[in-house]
Amino acid sequence: MRHPHPSQITAMGAATLLLLSSCGSPEGTQDPAPAEDTQQADQPTPSSESDPADQTGQPDETAEPEQPEESEQAEESETPAPAEDQEPDQAEDAASADFRTDAQESEGFPGEFTRGEDPNHLIDVRSGIHEGYDRVVFEYTGDGVPSWRGEYTDSAAELGRGEPIEVAGDHILEINVNGPSWAPEDPPEDELPSQEYYERDTGGSFEEIFIQGPYEAHSQYLIGLDQERPFQVQLLEDPTRLVVDIANDE
Repeated sequence: MRHPHPSQITAMGAATLLLLSSCGSPEGTQDPAPAEDTQQADQPTPSSESDPADQTGQPDETAEPEQPEESEQAEESETPAPAEDQEPDQAEDAASADFRTDAQESEGFPGEFTRGEDPNHLIDVRSGIHEGYDRVVFEYTGDGVPSWRGEYTDSAAELGRGEPIEVAGDHILEINVNGPSWAPEDPPEDELPSQEYYERDTGGSFEEIFIQGPYEAHSQYLIGLDQERPFQVQLLEDPTRLVVDIANDE
């Protein structure tokens, strides 16, 4: 039997090694790819500029609540300032109302007035100068509703006694008011004194005002003027006020 030459053995061994290396490693010895690498590749990476609610499905509790705009806050805080020297519930501007020199009175004067649980009494007299008219306001306390009549007169006399009253000016606008009263045993402390002059030298169309009453639930206010000027009278409530507007030359 012929034995292979040593060079043939060497060639056969090299061929065997080459065959084994081409077949690769057995299946059980291969290293699989890391699991976390596969999962990270499948999931999108969140961006730092995206909304936190889109990433977690829940709103971000650390986010600051939205604040209202400055314009809305300014509108809520703005409070209109009241007009100066105007009665708050004046229905219309006196300059556009019906001024006249003839007598004017409330409906049902002199008998129709109410005294209420708290009778009216005069607590304030004030005046103001406006464009086209001067205003005199007689303010009362109490919950009654007085009746009134305004007219020009040539002379004035004291209530109850009939003695003449001197009032500055060539003409007298007489305002008679029924309703203000109080019990003789309990006179109010805040009532304006009767038989007194008020609102002198105010620079308006009138020269002075004389107050008398109440006398048997009747009061009288005398306004001295330089001439018979058109006027109007109206009664306002809350509080009760008798407002006399007199036309001026402005």
